[in-house]
Amino acid sequence: MDKRVVTSVGLVLLMLTAGCIGNVRDELITELPDDWKTQTSRTISQPHLVQFDSCLDMEYDLKASIAEEYRTQLLQAVEEQYYYGWGMFDDGMVAEAAMDGDSASTGSAQPQTRTQGEDFSGTNNQEQGVDEADFIKTDGYFIYALQGSTLSIMSVPEYGGIEFASNSSIEGSPISMMLRGDRLIVLSRYSPWNVDAEDALYEYLRWGGDYSEWRVDSLTKYTTYNISDRSSPEVIQELYLEGYNVDAREIDGSIRAITHSWLNIPGLSSWLNMPSEYYDLNWEDPQRRTYREIIAYETIQANEKVLESITLEELVPKIYQRIDGQITEHDMRSEGCGNFAKPMDGFSRGFTNILSLDLFSSTFDYESDHLLSNHPLVYASTDALVLTENAWDWWWFWGQDEVDDMTNIHTFDISVPGVTTYTGSGRIDGQILNQFSLSEHEGVLRIATTIGQWDRWWMEDPEPMSSSVITLVRGVDPQTDQQILLEYGRIDGIAEGERIWSARFVEDRAYLVTFEQIDPLWTIDLSDPSTPTILGELEVPGVSTYIHPLHDDMLLTIGMGPAGEDGLGLDWSSTRLSTFNISDLTQPAVADTLMLSPVDDPDNGRWTWSYSEAMYEHKAFQYWGPKEMLAVPLSTYRYVETYNEDGGYSQWNYEYVSKAIIVNVDEATGSMSVHGEVNHSSLLNHEDVNHWWGGDENIRRTIFMGDFIYAFSGAGITVHNLTSMELTDVVTFDIEYPTYAYYDN
Repeated sequence: MDKRVVTSVGLVLLMLTAGCIGNVRDELITELPDDWKTQTSRTISQPHLVQFDSCLDMEYDLKASIAEEYRTQLLQAVEEQYYYGWGMFDDGMVAEAAMDGDSASTGSAQPQTRTQGEDFSGTNNQEQGVDEADFIKTDGYFIYALQGSTLSIMSVPEYGGIEFASNSSIEGSPISMMLRGDRLIVLSRYSPWNVDAEDALYEYLRWGGDYSEWRVDSLTKYTTYNISDRSSPEVIQELYLEGYNVDAREIDGSIRAITHSWLNIPGLSSWLNMPSEYYDLNWEDPQRRTYREIIAYETIQANEKVLESITLEELVPKIYQRIDGQITEHDMRSEGCGNFAKPMDGFSRGFTNILSLDLFSSTFDYESDHLLSNHPLVYASTDALVLTENAWDWWWFWGQDEVDDMTNIHTFDISVPGVTTYTGSGRIDGQILNQFSLSEHEGVLRIATTIGQWDRWWMEDPEPMSSSVITLVRGVDPQTDQQILLEYGRIDGIAEGERIWSARFVEDRAYLVTFEQIDPLWTIDLSDPSTPTILGELEVPGVSTYIHPLHDDMLLTIGMGPAGEDGLGLDWSSTRLSTFNISDLTQPAVADTLMLSPVDDPDNGRWTWSYSEAMYEHKAFQYWGPKEMLAVPLSTYRYVETYNEDGGYSQWNYEYVSKAIIVNVDEATGSMSVHGEVNHSSLLNHEDVNHWWGGDENIRRTIFMGDFIYAFSGAGITVHNLTSMELTDVVTFDIEYPTYAYYDN
């Protein structure tokens, strides 16, 4: 850049801090380079993943993406438009299980065969044969529970009882686990702030310099256990991957764990550090913009210098392995960075990491593959892994409002245990709600998507929403010989002005629920995937957030009821079950509805809005076909004033209600009725416990076993007989609040 410009801008900044901006304002406008705000070219080509030819190419591409993201945010700050997106993570509570009774028999051999789906329920998975990670698992003989920082293993010698086997402390905050035979992997969130300064891992996670400059905000730890002796689980591998856990799938002992990494880079700035004189000016004073332009320009230059000083090795997330207390650092880059890829027109600084592990491998080796991509959504069938991502991050659209939102679809073959092979990519219009908006059936990928610009927060009049169902098949690009996903069929214009709230694909059918003021249920025929066809539409007050197929002729859903008697809007405090008769797909009909509440007087007594995790997390929705029963968790709380006669004063306490409502569902007619309830309120409300539970009061999971139901909350585990609904066994947890290493450091 011209030296005169640098000197001039530096002089202007000096005069800014001295309050002399008025004397140089005209000179300032001419001295800034004409193209300083010109956007880097953002071309749209193809979503296909391309491996980097060299690490040098990867370094150039990654740094260009980082620089442009920060540059865009600084230009938005010049225009006084800001993105208020943030997240907060903490390590939650640590719980130790306090269990009465003798230790259980912990051998693998059991006298009776217990089969999932016949004798007991497991995780409510999307696809048969594909197990999803969760914090509760069972093999029918033992129950494995993650609570606080503890892995608790409990034996079920006979249905209706539960016995303690062991507790194991988990490093970090356990998220979920995968189980197969005598192998178990626990996934936990591990914050650098909680690493003890004496830990060998401590220095690996720092940039150096200031104590707060961590490479990442969070790591995902994978702890593999040999649980052949349930009374004494043995740790056989500990891996730490820089990045947040996204999801994991297990198929016959082969695991694919997905994380997303976003590195903190010290010295980079996306905000304008304005001098105090700036804030003394009137809001409409044009000199304020001059300030912003100068500071933005200087910050862009400073960011470029920071990036020049950082090596590629520092920018790539790492894997750490703990062996005998010592840490081994693994560079994820293969020779030439060939195990990293990006979409051809990608512009992202984030890394999506696919960790492939085989639970039955004697060496416990793993394979890692990496994409430069935005945050992914995960779907898996028994032989295919699908990752979707927004084609471009929100900042990419700044100045390109005419470009519609699009989603990249990346597919991988996972039929070989421990190996993940790329099989092609495609791109569709719009954005995908969740994993249930994806499905693969007989080689055809089906996707439900909502098209529009509702996430363009800076636009006054974004494009209205509508939804589509699109089918894709694998093909070959004749010009490059690359495997690609080709659009095979589509139907557009579904529910103009509305977005998808839930979706489900079942064989050659699709079911969608959209909503703006009322809930239409759409039935779509996919028997000819080249020509998806809408068969029926049913308008129903309220909305369904999860769809569960009972059989070919009946759907069961959970969601919210309408706000008023006119059937419009939503009552966000309500929980409603619905069944739909779909025996005639051209005329779907409501079979029954059932409103649920954890209390008899939800509108009285200062109760807060009731909450059911099952409305947002399908693993909390437990339907048991052999008994045609559904378990739905529901909870609420209120503040209660009590008078202390000894002290002569009043005090306010929390009163919690935490239940699982058991519902009879007639699969033939769709009629529903409340069968009974499991109530954990007494575990929460007693004189020894009077604190804010922070969500742990909720019954979060249930398991049906024989004629009994097991319910799990932060307070404990209960077992009830389904015939009489009598309590047959209970285990309580003692809650401990964690100590944080950074206070000691």
